[in-house]
Amino acid sequence: MGSTLKIQFPYNKIDFYYFIIVGIYLTSMFFPIIRTGVVASALICLLTIEYYTKNHLAFRNTTDILVLIYVIYNTISFTLFSLTGLPKSVFVQEYSSSILPIVFYYFAKNERKNNYNFYKITLYAILVSLIIGVIFFVKQPYFYRGYLSHKNGGGTSILSNTQFFRGLFGATVTGSIGAIGVLISSFYILESNGRKGKIALLICLAAALLTFRRSAMYVSLLAILGIHYIGYFKYNFIKKRYLIVELLFVLLIVLYINSKIPFLFETINDRLIMLSNAFDQRTGNWLEGLKYGNIIIGSGLGRFSHKALPYTNEIIADGNYIRMIAEIGIVGTSMFVVIIFGSLVKGLKNLHTNYLEIGIVFALCLQAIGSNIFSFQELAPIFWYSLGRLQLRSVN
Repeated sequence: MGSTLKIQFPYNKIDFYYFIIVGIYLTSMFFPIIRTGVVASALICLLTIEYYTKNHLAFRNTTDILVLIYVIYNTISFTLFSLTGLPKSVFVQEYSSSILPIVFYYFAKNERKNNYNFYKITLYAILVSLIIGVIFFVKQPYFYRGYLSHKNGGGTSILSNTQFFRGLFGATVTGSIGAIGVLISSFYILESNGRKGKIALLICLAAALLTFRRSAMYVSLLAILGIHYIGYFKYNFIKKRYLIVELLFVLLIVLYINSKIPFLFETINDRLIMLSNAFDQRTGNWLEGLKYGNIIIGSGLGRFSHKALPYTNEIIADGNYIRMIAEIGIVGTSMFVVIIFGSLVKGLKNLHTNYLEIGIVFALCLQAIGSNIFSFQELAPIFWYSLGRLQLRSVN
């Protein structure tokens, strides 16, 4: 009798999610009829159906149930949204972008605690998207110019004071993805004692800075500082003598770039010190929108989103937390805050193994103060996946 050797593929389908998303965006450049959001939503639905049929969507603690209640609450907020007179498509688009990706929270809870395949392959996808984005942005092929014009508005130079590096996803998402890439690559640098991830870190950091998105720039720099504290001082992942070598290397790079592009660092500095202006620009829109929103139970998901702007001038738009108060009220926003706060508290109990997930969640939460980070379908999956991982690790 012979024995059958069964080889198990070490990866799950969701591990390749971001590679598929990159492929969808690249395809849409040549076939504008493709609606990237619709295709991505369909992909998430297919993954959800597969996981559900295999009984993988389990509820193991209070937060798991609260996340489900949060999804239900956002879903039934359609009844309030329908009273606004806005097109139903606005709610559907917002729901598919910000609520549908929440299933990644449950996907993560089905993973093994020491399985980092999702992050590893996501980092590869990020690097591919950034490298292709740089090539297109420098070469400016006609299909890319048309793509940017349709999606984000055109751009001609990554070094212009007024035109930012937009990559494949637009400046805001590209900046956030660059910051996430900084965190993941830093994680691999620490886990490999400095042998892996350095080039990836430089690429992701450069991309985040060249988008000139203030939140992405700040978060990337904070990520660098935080990872260095954890790696060199908190847990001694890397010997402190390498810090001197690293500082010298960074100094040489800065001096070289400054000699070739003297105004680059000046432009970066100008953007960083303009952070207070970002709040001044948004405060009026926030106060105006809150006049119309029901701050207790909300006025319906998507009512004050960018998708609603063509149909109303009730504003808010940028600033996820204020928007949430206006759209799903204090009730819905409180659920969200409890989910985030509870997950971070559990994660901090074992910072040694959870610093990557904590970094991703904290970084995106910080950016969400002035941007609609949780409403980007490109960012929401990894945000909710990281929350799920923090909950997974809290189970004994």
